[in-house]
Amino acid sequence: MTVGRLLVLAAAIVLSLGVARAAERTVVLVMFDGFAPAMAEATKTPHLDVIKREGAWSRHLVPVYPTMSLPNHTSFVTGCWPANHGIVQNKFFDPDRGVPYDENGDAGWMTGCEPAWAAAERQGVPAAALNFANRWDVKKKVALASVVNPYVPWEQAQTDDEVLVKGLDLLKSTDAKRPRLIALYFRGPDHEAHVHGVTAPQTLAEVRKADAIVGKLMAGIKALPADREATLVIGTDHGMIAVDPVVNLGRIINRHWIYAHDAGDGGSAYLYLDKGESIERVEKALAQYSQAFTVYRTGQHPPYSRLGNSSRVGDLMLVAKPPYYIAPASSLPWYAHLMGMTWFWSDIFVPGDLGGLKASHGYDPSVPEMHGVFYAWGAGVAQAKEIPQLDIIDVHPTVMHLLGLEPGKPVDGKVVTEALAVQVPLGSK
Repeated sequence: MTVGRLLVLAAAIVLSLGVARAAERTVVLVMFDGFAPAMAEATKTPHLDVIKREGAWSRHLVPVYPTMSLPNHTSFVTGCWPANHGIVQNKFFDPDRGVPYDENGDAGWMTGCEPAWAAAERQGVPAAALNFANRWDVKKKVALASVVNPYVPWEQAQTDDEVLVKGLDLLKSTDAKRPRLIALYFRGPDHEAHVHGVTAPQTLAEVRKADAIVGKLMAGIKALPADREATLVIGTDHGMIAVDPVVNLGRIINRHWIYAHDAGDGGSAYLYLDKGESIERVEKALAQYSQAFTVYRTGQHPPYSRLGNSSRVGDLMLVAKPPYYIAPASSLPWYAHLMGMTWFWSDIFVPGDLGGLKASHGYDPSVPEMHGVFYAWGAGVAQAKEIPQLDIIDVHPTVMHLLGLEPGKPVDGKVVTEALAVQVPLGSK
């Protein structure tokens, strides 16, 4: 046999082994809510430190705008900009449906794009999605993955401990139909950061809990038999920044007799004007608050928004300037309305002892504090590789690539090749 034929044969053997590895690989995809890089730097995270030495990582996972949870949960798992998947805020109004979207995570509200688990299932690969948004189409009563937990109100959702136990059980399963994509959502440090601050003791305690979860997942992967391999991919939906003055949007609307309703929270909000209301008059009224926020008409959004021009984004978009944050009337609890907050309180005020947020998000993605953490470790991942920056829409195609599958259709993100040790043949199952 000639040297040329030997080289061809050797290449074929290597390629076939690569396909076999891809076919036997499991990817565990994890999201911790509201995990800012500053949090990991402010406390001990021994397991994440191991990933820095043995895997790939970044302190600049750039979210989509608005840098709120639900738009980014959806972009994280679909690889799409909000203009394509349609989830444009945690809370928004859809004039075509005539009802509000209120942090419900129902995949039936998506206007396009496929979550990673749906794309995997379409290609014949079983998947699991636990506590993630967009795992159920509620109206159709259809689960988008082979293994999902119930769709219930947030307060009744399974705990992080329950999700971890189930995820580890799926990872070590010997069932021939076991999921090869295991997507796990954890509450993370988000709530404590909002209430206490970015690096408050309560927040850092949650960061250490997240690190312990990572350690257990890494141990589960290490315990797999020799003929199986797995990759752990970790991300978050947004970062956090310290905030203080509250933009009392309901009071501003009432003070200026603006005929509109609002939606949104944190660093951004939408105004949906009543029929006959003058957009020019409203813009003029809002211009006097330019120290606190910038106003954009639909169709004239800044390039970073990538929201599209659907009716879901209202007529005007308000983008807060840190440290100001927006409290729309539609987001206030009942007792705030009872106390006359939208009629008698100041347009902008410092909450002091009233229980205002200590930290928030939702701002322009170029604000560094809006960036989140990213870690990857295990089969197919580069070692000791710091990635300067990646977009949250790049997580989906990278995960699908590690599985040897095509990304969902459509997809806006790209594979983060810097995070990979070797190229995984696409299209293999």
